[in-house]
Amino acid sequence: MTFALPRTLTLPSGARVTLRRRSPDPVSARPPSPDAPLFSDVLALFERDVAIAKGTSDVDVHDLPLADFHVVRAFLVKAGLVHEDEVTIDCHNCGEVLAVRPSAGLETGPWEDGELDDPDLDRTAELGVPLETAPIRLGRVRAARTITLEPRTVREAMPAWAALAKPGFVLDEAAIHALGIAEIGPIRGARRVARALATGGEEALDAVAEVWLAAHYPLRLACDAFCPKCRARNTVDAPVERELDLQPVGHGALDAEDARERQPLPPLAEFVELAHAIADPLIADIPGEPVQLVVEAGTPEVDDGGEPLLGSYVPPPPAGAPVPTRPPTVTIFYQTFARVEREEGAFDWEEELRETIEHELEHHVFYLRGDDPMDDEERAEIAREVVRVVGRGEATRRTLAVFGRSVPDFFRRAWPLVAIGALALAIGLAERCQ
Repeated sequence: MTFALPRTLTLPSGARVTLRRRSPDPVSARPPSPDAPLFSDVLALFERDVAIAKGTSDVDVHDLPLADFHVVRAFLVKAGLVHEDEVTIDCHNCGEVLAVRPSAGLETGPWEDGELDDPDLDRTAELGVPLETAPIRLGRVRAARTITLEPRTVREAMPAWAALAKPGFVLDEAAIHALGIAEIGPIRGARRVARALATGGEEALDAVAEVWLAAHYPLRLACDAFCPKCRARNTVDAPVERELDLQPVGHGALDAEDARERQPLPPLAEFVELAHAIADPLIADIPGEPVQLVVEAGTPEVDDGGEPLLGSYVPPPPAGAPVPTRPPTVTIFYQTFARVEREEGAFDWEEELRETIEHELEHHVFYLRGDDPMDDEERAEIAREVVRVVGRGEATRRTLAVFGRSVPDFFRRAWPLVAIGALALAIGLAERCQ
């Protein structure tokens, strides 16, 4: 179904507004010129075609807080009124190259249904208070560990948007003021802040970008792109164009002592040896047919929500089933451990391995008892995540639509996803009744 205006939505500020077009004529969204100020195509659209209203009164887009503006911008991009380039990403699980138009996959249900109550997806960093950040050097000895941002409207930010489009842009005094960067640790005033950031180098700019984006872009402004090869879920910013380029700030969660204590993930052969050293005594204590332990070095499997697995359990086929017999199997996915280390830095992989093996063997024990409540809870957790992303109302509408189809069509659909939808419906209805 085509996504088109008018649309009524709740903005991050809590304002309930309606976006509508003034003209029924089709629009051909084209990319702006390379030297045009950021988001000038969005602002031009409001001048000639789109209106935003709160109740019976039109709202000047220039007066919107930045977080509100970027949600409005996402709706216009999704509606095809603003151009967005296709981006390519590597699947984080298997490396397959994916071509994505991020805003086309943006879930808008929570804004349209006014369900902006998720403590993670809908929260933005607080303005006007010091926010913790990675250390920013202020000289040879001192370092700032907080950034304070002031609220900014579209009108106030426009000078920075114009400057950002120019080659060789730097965060000078005017840009610092336009972006609302009020303090870096004890440093106050746009001129002193600009000087401090110039001294801190790229790490300082990355720290500022991380905090600034967290303050003006809710995490909900993203789309999930599912890899056609391995079914892994890959999350992409939507819209993808943002004011400040964010480079990895570094992990910083471990101090030097912790880092020394945590050993890097070993080569596969050593990992396999340790996995068996952990699992074999536990398997020996479980009655019945021994569980087979497999360490998979290739692309990890994913759960029904698209999340790569650390481990999995597959029970033996039922007695009399027309398939080859095989033992109950616990599989550990080495590449998932490696990805966690790449993305999060050194971690206690040995303890994570132990917990994963114990968890999968617990599935086997429940299988032997004839009922696995852990599996039910894991599926319910995936359903809750679906509801978080698409919204309670939208999850309910989609599930009812699926069950309204013909029976043959129902069974042609992937039954795990339908099961998730059913759980999402139950969760969504329960939460709407609270």
